[in-house]
Amino acid sequence: MKGFDFAKFKNMNICVDCEKVCRGDVFVLLKKQNGKKKIRQALKRGAKLILAEKSYGMDCCVVVKNARKTWALIEKEKNGCACDHMKIIGVTGTNGKTTTTNFIANILKSAKKKVAVIGTLGAFFEGERFETDGLTTPDPNVLHKLFALFYAKGAEYVVMEVSAHALALEKLAGVKFDVAVLTNITQDHLDFFKSMKKYKKAKYKIFSQTERAVVCGDCIKRNEFTRKVALPTMFYGFNSDNEVYAKVLSSSFDKNVFFCHTPKFSFQSKIKLSGSYNILNALASVCVCICEDIDAHHIIKGLSSMNAVEGRFNVKNTFNKKIVIDFAHTPDGLKNLIQNVKPLAKGDVITVFGCGGNRDKKKRSVMGKIATTLSDQVVLTSDNPRFEDPNLIIKDILKKVNKKCKIYVEPNREKAIKVALSLAKKDDAVIIAGKGGEKYQDIAGTKVPYDDFEVVERLLQKGKGEK
Repeated sequence: MKGFDFAKFKNMNICVDCEKVCRGDVFVLLKKQNGKKKIRQALKRGAKLILAEKSYGMDCCVVVKNARKTWALIEKEKNGCACDHMKIIGVTGTNGKTTTTNFIANILKSAKKKVAVIGTLGAFFEGERFETDGLTTPDPNVLHKLFALFYAKGAEYVVMEVSAHALALEKLAGVKFDVAVLTNITQDHLDFFKSMKKYKKAKYKIFSQTERAVVCGDCIKRNEFTRKVALPTMFYGFNSDNEVYAKVLSSSFDKNVFFCHTPKFSFQSKIKLSGSYNILNALASVCVCICEDIDAHHIIKGLSSMNAVEGRFNVKNTFNKKIVIDFAHTPDGLKNLIQNVKPLAKGDVITVFGCGGNRDKKKRSVMGKIATTLSDQVVLTSDNPRFEDPNLIIKDILKKVNKKCKIYVEPNREKAIKVALSLAKKDDAVIIAGKGGEKYQDIAGTKVPYDDFEVVERLLQKGKGEK
């Protein structure tokens, strides 16, 4: 943005909520709806200056081409452009972002690098957790403060999850990635993007901000990608036409053993995570660390020492049954989860899940069909209903279910888990999907404390849900 004086705003407070403006603040109008009304409210509260994409006939407005991008670039400048002084690795994709970022970070730490992580579970550096705004990719004001904090503490790398929303809304304007990773693109967030084409376009935007790409060749067609993106790219997957590929040697509920081939070296690895998709997440991290010139010894060590990520295929063994808690909340995520549990379970697979309210409604019936086709029994419940009636969400899920499957409906999530545990017999596996490590349920605008792990533990301790 040539000609814009970012330094002018360095010592000013930037506000994007007209109801929270304080005297002397700069108000950035991000949404044009009711723009004039919001500007007047901001001025009434004492705003010193307004940044907007049109003047609204007001002399106080500084007109910018893209308000969201301007906000991000101002926040970068205000925080000393800290992101320019560290290596930033971005991971985008519908599924796998959290586990992949943690794999990458663990390998880099094995190589004695100082690494910060930002993502769905929060922000972390040197064993300390830092507050975020609760979003997968924080808003620019929070993100750049984190960058500045990590840089001041000596971070060399920041490995971060990059959501499609963040890319579409220009949250990452001005951030250059050392390597950008794309794990997969499957149906999600169509309430916002309206079409898979627009969703995919948002994901691909990350590659305009990097010079090196890492892509799952099993999920994204090589020819399609290289037509759109002219970057040095390392593809990974199970197919041997990828630069980095794996052959599964054995799998169980608590580990995967596989052989990995790379252009530089080959090795056998054991990871403490189940599911073939976690091998793909591991391969993505191998590619990134090869790009960063990390040697084979540290890559192998980093993979094998990686612990399970909270809410990602976490397994609890009890009375000859397996309970799997996982964040899977998309059609592809739920499908992969059940398909990976099924061959490991000696008995039935009982799946508990729901869908979020005020989000992509099209995926509800798709997930219902997937769950009831792949599971032996399904308990439908609530997830984060937000401002919708959980019963109506479940009604949407039921539209295309496989009626041969035994289906139970219990809107109360804790009671639904109790039902599933009571149904489980010896050698059965119970999947509890959708929330993973989240510690709340979003109900009518309130984040009510709730934890799948705590519920399962309490029910098992009381002996409820067990036959």
